Amino acid sequence: MGLRRFAILAAGLALAACAPTGSTGTGTCQVRGDIGVFRPGTATFAFAGDVLPHRLIQSDAAARADHFTPSLAPMAPFLRRADVAVVNLEAPTARNVLPGGRDGADPGTRFDNRTYAGYPQFNAHPTLVSALAELGVDVVQTANNHALDRGPLGVDRTLEAVATAGIRATGTVPRGQSGPWHTTVNVAMSGGRARVALLACTYSVNGLPDPARQALRCYGNAPSVPSLIATLLAEPGIDAVILLPHWGVEYSATPDARQRNLARAAIEAGAAAVVGAHPHVLQPIEQVIARDGRVGYVAYSLGNFISSQWALPRRTGAVLYLDLRRDAQGRVVAAPPRALPTRVERYQGSGVTVVPAAFSANGAASIAHAGRILGQGNLITPADLGRSVSGCD
Repeated sequence: MGLRRFAILAAGLALAACAPTGSTGTGTCQVRGDIGVFRPGTATFAFAGDVLPHRLIQSDAAARADHFTPSLAPMAPFLRRADVAVVNLEAPTARNVLPGGRDGADPGTRFDNRTYAGYPQFNAHPTLVSALAELGVDVVQTANNHALDRGPLGVDRTLEAVATAGIRATGTVPRGQSGPWHTTVNVAMSGGRARVALLACTYSVNGLPDPARQALRCYGNAPSVPSLIATLLAEPGIDAVILLPHWGVEYSATPDARQRNLARAAIEAGAAAVVGAHPHVLQPIEQVIARDGRVGYVAYSLGNFISSQWALPRRTGAVLYLDLRRDAQGRVVAAPPRALPTRVERYQGSGVTVVPAAFSANGAASIAHAGRILGQGNLITPADLGRSVSGCD
């Protein structure tokens, strides 16, 4: 692993030197060339898939002084390149919360397979959220089928951990709050700054009790998710909405009818894009044309960002890059997205680790798989990202 890890870090550091400085849309590097994203005058969002801290990942992290950071570090330059980076945090990170949602003694960062545990009822130490912040993540989707794995207290403590790390959350709320379900980010683009709302929802919480109604449902919610999107867009100062649904059939590469129906309804309601999670495998990217002529984009699933599921479709994921821009009418709309294939490996020293597939000795299989599902023309490479900037010291 020594030489390979050095190569990954060297490539990452070279690209990191060209990362924008925060969510202002400006940095020390100027964009050149055209890879379909990071275009001048746009705000670029990066979306990664499911952060699924299985037992092996947590036990690896517990054995290291830097915890989860090495598992995610190779992807940092590629998320930091964007103005806003988003992942699906598919587990509570609830400090000292036992199964059943009871407060417990502090085991420290030790993986005891009780306070902190993997499938079927997850809970990861809050150092996972700290590592996501180091990775460059700005927003986490907390509405998913594992949101209530540690009960209402688990939701509260997860949101506390996320806020402490300086990250925003969408899709769940603390007890005693009825919303808001969304979070907002401010980005720079041609024509002035824009305020973008990110709204997450989940198809289920695995049948667990949700007595305080802390997780927004994608289906059967009143008001409906499309209605919430329309309401957000009617608010002064909200320029665009991106929906982050947790939906679909696990391990299926094909979106089901409910996904397609919600995606179209969201775009018709005004959403600029829909970026889904949950199937743990890649699903296609589609263009949806609304009745008013607007074009929206749907990425049904980005697969696993990090997990210990080893079949090729489950260890292959993607970072989706999406530019938002103003159209001729001044509306904030999405441009066609591009995807960077990723792959999960287990290395000596860093344990279970996510890397750009192009950096893995076995990555060609993941790149080919991503091309089959997402479309070869929608893929970009680490080299593309490096060539898209100039003027870097």
